Amino acid sequence: MKLSIRNVGKLKEADVEINGITVITGENDTGKSTVGKVLWSVFNSFYKVYEQIEKERIDFVNEQIYSYVKNLDKSDNVKKKTLDMAIDIIQNYSIYYRNEENIKNYITEKFKENNYFVDAKVIEELTGDLYVVLGIKSIEIISSIIEQKLSTEFHDEIKNKNTESQEETSVELYIRNKILNFNIEEGINVAGEFVENLKGDIDDFDLATEAVFIDNPFIIDDIENIFEQKKKNYRQHLVSKLYYNRNENTVKKMYVNEKLEKIYKKLNSIASGKITIKNLDVYYKDSKMEINAKNLSTGLKTFAIIKMLLQNGTLEENGTIILDEPEIHLHPEWQLKFAELIVLLQKEFGMHILLTTHSPYFLNAIEVFSERHKIEDKCKYYVAENEGNSSIIKDLTGNTREIYRKLARPIQDLENIRYSSDLDE
Repeated sequence: MKLSIRNVGKLKEADVEINGITVITGENDTGKSTVGKVLWSVFNSFYKVYEQIEKERIDFVNEQIYSYVKNLDKSDNVKKKTLDMAIDIIQNYSIYYRNEENIKNYITEKFKENNYFVDAKVIEELTGDLYVVLGIKSIEIISSIIEQKLSTEFHDEIKNKNTESQEETSVELYIRNKILNFNIEEGINVAGEFVENLKGDIDDFDLATEAVFIDNPFIIDDIENIFEQKKKNYRQHLVSKLYYNRNENTVKKMYVNEKLEKIYKKLNSIASGKITIKNLDVYYKDSKMEINAKNLSTGLKTFAIIKMLLQNGTLEENGTIILDEPEIHLHPEWQLKFAELIVLLQKEFGMHILLTTHSPYFLNAIEVFSERHKIEDKCKYYVAENEGNSSIIKDLTGNTREIYRKLARPIQDLENIRYSSDLDE
């Protein structure tokens, strides 16, 4: 997998390969997290993309029909009626696409069936609206899905504000010999930014796995508030996955558990308890007691989240996980264990792992354990650097000494201060 980014967020330029474990290092405010946000947005826009397109069409058709009947039907199940109509129309899309007569006949029949007495003019208006909606092309819907996800992650500021207006904002994703790319353009007659020129192997870009983005273990503490947010971002997506269970097939469970034996052994050395969900709360139960996960240490929450995602099947073979500075809340000893856990996830599950860090200690742990478990050839190392008011990502695979030199600079500065203080005395 390869992701190329031009002029998104703070990033001016990034070309990043993610075929195993990819580490992006750098100081704060150098655009490290931008890569993960773009990857999550684009990758998940194409997860079961045809199901997403169908859902978008159903929702839009449902809205149109409901807007016409909400004042005609005050029953409690009016929304179910309009949704059933929308599903019926979209599941028989070929019958109604570019066929006003079939749309009109269907609406007329359903309105009579539900005792909706309206003028012929109303039927004509609704027919015309649905004709337009059904004419929206799939590529336009996909573009809208990408745009919505990126806009949410970047708070409606996708384009790099520090570049010249003529410089192109673009994203390209290459997976398994398939490629897609698009530009982000500024609205002229309307406010906001939009996806333009979506091209590539669009018809074959239906992804079977989705990306999970983890950047904050405190997400366990704030689940209800996150659920209530209107715009679904990567944190809401993660919360939904914590409550999700894909491992219902017994044989698959046995297969997964066998694959996860080494990983569970590493996890259980830190978080040996069983994790359960009651209502909207997560509980952690060990041999001594059961406690609300909100009362776990911050470091233990990090391991608990990974354990939940493994147990419920969210983290799966060939899946993608994005970890934003996972070492922040971990004691140095647990950093070592977490680094080895990441390496084992890649080795046993073939996962694509993108992580950011500004810790030389954690970076070194990834290097050591990837070599120990013989996956060092699947690791890539990058550094994010500021260049004027923007930033770039440089490939330093094979030259991590340069990364350590950059990350160790504050320690050297501290030593210089100490030395100068000694001289002053």
